[in-house]
Amino acid sequence: MKNSYKGKRAFITGGASGIGRALCQGLASRGASVVVSDINLKEAGRVAAAINEAGGTACAVKLDVTDESSVFRAVENTAAESGGLDYYFNNAGIGISADALDLTMAQWRKIFDVNLFGVLYGTMAAYGVMARQGYGHIVNVSSMAGFAPFSINTPYTAAKYGVVGLTEALRHEAAGLGVGMTLVCPGIVRSSFYDAIEIIGTDREAYISWMPKRLIDPERAAAVILDGVAQNRKTIIFPFHAKLLWWTKKLAPGLLDFMNRTMVKKFRSLRTDD
Repeated sequence: MKNSYKGKRAFITGGASGIGRALCQGLASRGASVVVSDINLKEAGRVAAAINEAGGTACAVKLDVTDESSVFRAVENTAAESGGLDYYFNNAGIGISADALDLTMAQWRKIFDVNLFGVLYGTMAAYGVMARQGYGHIVNVSSMAGFAPFSINTPYTAAKYGVVGLTEALRHEAAGLGVGMTLVCPGIVRSSFYDAIEIIGTDREAYISWMPKRLIDPERAAAVILDGVAQNRKTIIFPFHAKLLWWTKKLAPGLLDFMNRTMVKKFRSLRTDD
């Protein structure tokens, strides 16, 4: 499976940190040339430099995934300069936890712009290139919130559900043109994503403490994703708590309802005026 990436060209969004950084490193170690794209060019440059110093091939690109024209331009330029594009990983994402009534429409739009429209722009930009060349693979990172709703994270859930629908519907169109698509639905991974998540209306430390304690690290998450993509898997769900939630949604939806009601009560019980 590791040889599947040798000599391939890969583009990763949100590549400066967390799972994105680990994907860049993992792809490079498997022989792919990597475009590390991120809105934080400085950190993306550090990731690319570390890969090059280790003997891999990488470059850094500043990219705001909410800017449609910038995404299409970056993908087209990469394909033109590299002679094609083999893999595109839609990984960039942000989170916000709050009672929906406490959110402004601007905050809803921010989540949708990054987590849904950013994925849409990347998907269609890569799909256009890959359909023309007759091959390629698009990997869309959703979340376990994309198949099991998370109260107190309603905008995030809605956006991630959209990514699931986009990927699963487009997959059949893409297959006829030689383009593969993989949907990734990770659970909670020990990464900087949760350090950056915005929490409104309750105690941050208490909220974070509710998360599972035994978490996998980004490097392990990236390895699971890359192995699954190499096998051309349609959907990748990990780790165990995410798989358990998937089965709960299918077999015991009432239990999931109870979990969400409990989460809402706990969140509101620690409500602050900040």
